[in-house]
Amino acid sequence: MSARAAEPSWACSWEDDVTADEHGLLAELLAQAFPRSTEFTGIRSWSSGRPELRLVAWRAGRAVAHVGVLRRFLRVPERDVSVLVGDVGLVAVAPAERGTGLGRELLWRADGVLVDLDVPFGYLTCGEHVAPFYERCGWVRASGGTRMIRADGRVQVYGGVSMVREVRASLAEWPDGCLVERNGLEI
Repeated sequence: MSARAAEPSWACSWEDDVTADEHGLLAELLAQAFPRSTEFTGIRSWSSGRPELRLVAWRAGRAVAHVGVLRRFLRVPERDVSVLVGDVGLVAVAPAERGTGLGRELLWRADGVLVDLDVPFGYLTCGEHVAPFYERCGWVRASGGTRMIRADGRVQVYGGVSMVREVRASLAEWPDGCLVERNGLEI
């Protein structure tokens, strides 16, 4: 992508306000960003759980970057507590836009969404191959793992990386080293 290309326009939308046409455009982006996934067809712009809120970068009528957020409580059985988080998922940048700084800007803007949602922490799960990108953007690996419901309905302890981002609370308050239970589908 040329450095002279027009800056994208950004939109933050509640899930109920996303139109069918927008879902179709988001599905196209997500299918490109996650080529091994078969979920993103037609107007299906979600994989497992649907987000509550979406942040999207648009350029020339196409979605070029996307993140979904869902507020939820993660249960920490070892400490008999629950922690409110902004569960972040469907983080995607169009292949032609990668390496331009758009992904970093997407996560910077997602930080603002998390602040606006008034959650103490951001939380996400990802593959080891993309964890360094999130770390460069201020996310921290959480030890202890994440127990969650898979798209096929089975419960599993996620084998990838779990990450946390301080938003309105200090990372010192995070129950690091404890298994957290998502008690729901991944975004």
